[in-house]
Amino acid sequence: MDDNLEHIMVVDDTPSNLLLILRSLDTLYRVSCFESGKACLEAIGRDKPHLILMDVCMPEMSGYDCCKIIKKDPQYHDIPIIFLSAHTKLNEKLRAYEIGGADYITKPCDVLEIIAKVDHNLEIMAEFKNRLEQSNEFSKLAMDNIGELGTILHFLENSFTCEDQKSLANLLLASLQAFNLQACVQLRGNETTTNKCVTGPCLPLEVSLMTSTAKGERIQILGKQCICTSKNASILIKDFPIDDEILAGRIRDHLVPILNGASARIDNFNHAKESEVSLVSRIKCALKDIDNTLSQIKDLNEGQLNSILNTLVSQNSSIKEFISDGQDKNWSEKQEQKLLTMANVDQADILKPADNKELVYRYERISGMLGDIISTMD
Repeated sequence: MDDNLEHIMVVDDTPSNLLLILRSLDTLYRVSCFESGKACLEAIGRDKPHLILMDVCMPEMSGYDCCKIIKKDPQYHDIPIIFLSAHTKLNEKLRAYEIGGADYITKPCDVLEIIAKVDHNLEIMAEFKNRLEQSNEFSKLAMDNIGELGTILHFLENSFTCEDQKSLANLLLASLQAFNLQACVQLRGNETTTNKCVTGPCLPLEVSLMTSTAKGERIQILGKQCICTSKNASILIKDFPIDDEILAGRIRDHLVPILNGASARIDNFNHAKESEVSLVSRIKCALKDIDNTLSQIKDLNEGQLNSILNTLVSQNSSIKEFISDGQDKNWSEKQEQKLLTMANVDQADILKPADNKELVYRYERISGMLGDIISTMD
């Protein structure tokens, strides 16, 4: 008996019925026969059949009761059961269907009908199993995609926490490792280029390949190597799965948003650097203006001080002259008054403040410049 043939189990308490079915099917299938539901249940665990032909009316255990037990067991509930019965009423067929029957043959059995129904139900079962396998494969593919999409989202979210190209390169390599890929990355900023490999520094040839293809096609497959390029980033994959077309397609699709995210983050770095350079330039301009203003303050103070000194020297000279003219004389009240007037004449000039309108204007302008700079930093 060919063990590769599909196994058909026949359960009927009438030996002549068993013999008829056996002769009808034994050239097409591997057939085993049992005279009771109990014998069927004992044998099913040893040799699971592909289909069961079950008589309804049997002593001790009916075909319906035997079917209920089989359908409750997860190991055997998928076995199609065709009932054999002399009952032709609709309610009997409905009952057979309700307890899990796949088909119903009315006795006396026609050999051709038995063969046709067995073939048909086995075909249905084979198609069901095929679709189930496809569904399982699709479910696995969907789950893989969900996991891979999670890796992409993790990269995009965490890229915003990277403060420089080096940390972004490390995050990019970690994301590629999550796809089980060995890779090198190149990130190109306005002022610096970062080359990094999962095993350490990139080889010179790896750097050359990523640099030379920076403005080429978006994805180039070179044997087991794959070079993916965007505006500011390149990835060299060393073990691209060319033998798995489905996986290779998924990876190509996933690399696009990862590269776009890396490029966008480098654009942010570039803009931040440009803003920093502009800010530094404005601060330097403000500091230069402050230095000039301080120099002017110094000049104004020195000029005011010289004016005060000149006034004091002149006053001192006048007082000395007056005193020398009045030596050996008794000063009258008028002379004393003149002396007091000379001492007070230039006091207003000495205490007169310098004209600071220009100085105030310059201070206000510098203050405004610094205020604008600070507001851009908040």
